[in-house]
Amino acid sequence: MKELDDQLVFQVEGRLAGAFVPELENCWQAARATQPDRKIAVDLKNVTCVDRAGRYLLQLMHGNGVAFLRAGLAVQDILEQIMEQPACKH
Repeated sequence: MKELDDQLVFQVEGRLAGAFVPELENCWQAARATQPDRKIAVDLKNVTCVDRAGRYLLQLMHGNGVAFLRAGLAVQDILEQIMEQPACKH
């Protein structure tokens, strides 16, 4: 994680899959709890693979105002699908 201007940026590399999904979620939730007024972004430039759990987490993060930065082509397709889906309202 690094700080860029007024936002926290999580840099994710490799696979956003398996055990790496809850790790990112824990970091994100901790940042939200300790710095609730800071904007959060995720740098996806070096992500090579996203599984179903990773996709769900990205969807959850997007719904909570997280921005995504510099996604490669493979991840960009997933992000476009996530951003097109209407958020579920309960």
